[in-house]
Amino acid sequence: MNKSFPPGHNYRKINWEVKVLNSVTLIGRLTKDAELVQLENYNRSVVKFILAVGRDFISKSGEREADFIPVSYWTNYGDKLLPYLKKGRLIGVNGKISTKNYTKDDVRKYFTTVEADKVQFLDHEKEALA
Repeated sequence: MNKSFPPGHNYRKINWEVKVLNSVTLIGRLTKDAELVQLENYNRSVVKFILAVGRDFISKSGEREADFIPVSYWTNYGDKLLPYLKKGRLIGVNGKISTKNYTKDDVRKYFTTVEADKVQFLDHEKEALA
């Protein structure tokens, strides 16, 4: 079947919109127990933690390197989730990269975090705490 343009149609006038995607999936271990920040004016809270994610690269000394990535998870159930987010726990995170900035002493500072949409436990709690 020939899908040609209609007579007189100029295909170059079509708006070829470029789609962008901000999506990240990480698997790693918690570097310390997660912390809960309760917002006073809202019924929401944010659970913050740092995820250690191993690299494929092995250094000259034979050690595997890791990236330490700050993660924020906005939820209404942070107090119920917090007891399970303990140091060493293997978790998966789906979310998006977020960059923010602020000015301190006339110097602009930038930082990057992952805003999690989904957090999954990838090990059993007994295995993680053993």
